[in-house]
Amino acid sequence: MKVYLGLLESSRPDQTRIFGELEDKLFDVNLACAAHLAQSPAERASAYALADFYFPKNIQGFLECGECARKMFDQVTAFAQTQGASKLRGTGGEKVVHEIAEIRVLPPLQKPNKSFVIGFSDRARAETLPRAEIPTAYYKLPQTLIADGTPILWPKFSQELDADGCFALVIGKPGRRIPAEKAWEYIAGVTLMVDLTARDINRREGLTTNNLLGKNFPSSTCLGPAVLIGAARDTIEAMEHELFLDGETKGRFSLSNCVFTLEQIIARWSILGINPGDWLAIGASMALSGDRLHPPVPLKIGSTIRCSSPLIGTLSHRVFSA
Repeated sequence: MKVYLGLLESSRPDQTRIFGELEDKLFDVNLACAAHLAQSPAERASAYALADFYFPKNIQGFLECGECARKMFDQVTAFAQTQGASKLRGTGGEKVVHEIAEIRVLPPLQKPNKSFVIGFSDRARAETLPRAEIPTAYYKLPQTLIADGTPILWPKFSQELDADGCFALVIGKPGRRIPAEKAWEYIAGVTLMVDLTARDINRREGLTTNNLLGKNFPSSTCLGPAVLIGAARDTIEAMEHELFLDGETKGRFSLSNCVFTLEQIIARWSILGINPGDWLAIGASMALSGDRLHPPVPLKIGSTIRCSSPLIGTLSHRVFSA
């Protein structure tokens, strides 16, 4: 199941809502939940309060509710499908189903406590560079996040910009020093992430093993468009995404291309403690199948970059001069 975070056109910035998919439209999960619960006389009076508990304003809060909220999402989705997009209304007659164009879709995880990318982790790079002994990582700061369709602004301090595509594993429950054999219990879902790098700056920072400014500038982290929740382990491990530049395929990546297992990554980075809504992204040099190594995709002003995975959706962005 896919969940989106968005705003209605008339909403204030703090009035975000969780949405699901229904007949090529998006439905307000909170209001649909209230309508579903109101069918029961025992729960009619508390339907709105219960809906707020299961589906608060953000996806982090939904994940914090745990398994009970995910089971409720399944029930609400089944209810919405039974009603159909044309008939689904809120308990008080509220509009529940919206055209996609009516919703401003946001990065699904707004303020993660921890959001980082596992570096030098793909097999293609391991063939040409010394293999890392442990899964190292660098931070992606929340203020750099942008949603699908948002322009990428070329940073004025850089002359060399490139892009990598990643899968971001979304954490579903808190933990610390998680044993490798229990790692999958903490993965709630997966989303797409495009990692923008000011490569000339990053190269200079690398002299001091620092990856801050070259990896974190406005619009340097594209996240979304949805979080795929509840997928089976084998489904996640088999997922593949493609990266396109101006319509041309530049690379493909699946988690099977990673030199580290997800168990190793979770066990290592949970040393810091992880919480619902945190994410750990795993990407690559975007090597095409059968090729040894493709460098990150170089960009220019006017480029359109697109990262797509069938089960999650598509991130599409155009590069503009800041």
